[in-house]
Amino acid sequence: MLRALVAALVLAGVPAGAAEAIPTEPGRGLPDTWRGVTTESVARLGALDRALARHAEPPTVRVVFQPGEGPGAYATAVRRLRRHAYLLGQPFDSTATRAVSVAGYRARFAAYVERYGDRIDLWEIGNELNGSWVGRPRSIDAKVAAAYDVVERDHADEQLRSVITLNYWPSHDCYAHAWEATVPFARQLPKRVRHGVDYVLLSFYETACSPRAHPTDAEFRRTFRQLGRVFPQARLGMGEVGAQGRSDGLATNPGLAEKKRIARRYYGLQPAMATAFGDRWVGGYFWWYYYQDAVVAPRSRSLWRTLDHLLTGL
Repeated sequence: MLRALVAALVLAGVPAGAAEAIPTEPGRGLPDTWRGVTTESVARLGALDRALARHAEPPTVRVVFQPGEGPGAYATAVRRLRRHAYLLGQPFDSTATRAVSVAGYRARFAAYVERYGDRIDLWEIGNELNGSWVGRPRSIDAKVAAAYDVVERDHADEQLRSVITLNYWPSHDCYAHAWEATVPFARQLPKRVRHGVDYVLLSFYETACSPRAHPTDAEFRRTFRQLGRVFPQARLGMGEVGAQGRSDGLATNPGLAEKKRIARRYYGLQPAMATAFGDRWVGGYFWWYYYQDAVVAPRSRSLWRTLDHLLTGL
């Protein structure tokens, strides 16, 4: 049995070995630095669980709760994954937000938070909020405020941790409407969110801009410094990076070399950001395509080893 397990891991490009054990009790503390990845699926839960468990350092994994799936669909995944990873729960991805009412947004958060509470280490109450595909500012603001109230007010006794993710737009070439600009949008969010949310993260994809954007470390620092003033109580980090492909509307899929380049560039922000922001910087990065690139990809195209190296170095 053990020989078969090791063989399966090697075939997938995941070496044997395991990270140091982490606490499993509800309401556990978080590491000072988040080593983030994202999974959009738990369909191959055993493979996902093994991939996370084999990292040299315990990762923080964003679990995207897919539309149409109730909290019970993730009970086994939450129980198993939290043994090897810290969990960031996302009841609504940005692409699912527009189609739901404010009441529906709140109800789904209420159902998930009631089910899992502080067994989910972090609750993402809004994802890529300043994207035109998410809706319009008035509706977006109402939805994120409703989710904030569920996490921070309705469950105040559990001391849950709230997270928002904004898009980083380095220039107007990246967005369709003026209101999407990162810092101005952040400034107009409801006051209780701006002054109460625990963590503010940025999502950035080079190919979301036309032409493709390559912001410098200094540009990132400047935007995070501005966000630090808008959200005076929040810690800061990167919330999404990845190499987009056909599923995102591009003409071609990226090759392994391109994925490695992008991963190294943005996880590689860590030294500059940690120096600039000290204890306020949490890391993150949360490679969006972890399930596709590091769990189910064949060995010859697996990004697991590159991500493991980058996560270990944070």
